[in-house]
Amino acid sequence: MVVKDAVGRGRGRVTCGDAGCSAVGAVHPAASACAGGQDVLLPRYNQPIPTGFAEEPGALRCAHFVNATAVGTDGGAPSAGQLAMEGSSALLCVMASDARFLTEPGVTGLAHELESLGYERTSVLDPFDTSASGEAIAALIDTGGAHAVTFSSPCAQLLRRRPGLGGPAEVDRLSCVGCQRCVQITGCPALSFAPPSAQIDPVSCTGCDLCADYCRTRVIFSPRTGESPAARQRRRFEAAGIVE
Repeated sequence: MVVKDAVGRGRGRVTCGDAGCSAVGAVHPAASACAGGQDVLLPRYNQPIPTGFAEEPGALRCAHFVNATAVGTDGGAPSAGQLAMEGSSALLCVMASDARFLTEPGVTGLAHELESLGYERTSVLDPFDTSASGEAIAALIDTGGAHAVTFSSPCAQLLRRRPGLGGPAEVDRLSCVGCQRCVQITGCPALSFAPPSAQIDPVSCTGCDLCADYCRTRVIFSPRTGESPAARQRRRFEAAGIVE
């Protein structure tokens, strides 16, 4: 959603690709990289990758999602030259959640692979720091050209039932207005709507707190409220057993 906000919506603005994980299963199709994978997207959300030429890119703005496992493999992530033909302002969004890509050597190796594809500058962002990520992406989009960013955070499967996360988020069910914004935007398997309010499965919740970020009425509470994005990120890495 942060990427979509920066790219914009409407003609000439495309969010495409497939960085989904089939292990999560079919969830809502509001994001291009649906958590259930591209196969479960409704047709109207499943945008084709724009095609064009260096002189005339296929779109005005394009965000192309790939999984980190596709970088460096034949027919996987597009090169900078290929991405430049997809959009006048184009962003390769690499989803890195596998433990092998999250250590310092893994991050460095991934950066080298992206450089070999022609990306001169690459950024590593925390996908759960929506404010900082949004500012960084908007700046790259405004710059124009082809850029690569890596969203780096442990897979939920690495965090499940691990200590150190500080407990699940909770919904104040008496105050919730039932707008379902949290459910629709995050597509989180731990979130559901049980009229008249949203609810969070405490066993499935891994403490990402995106639902609290997107709750307009501020009725979702987290044990991590007041912690800095860096502190919350450190919790996730430590809980996943990843030492930086």
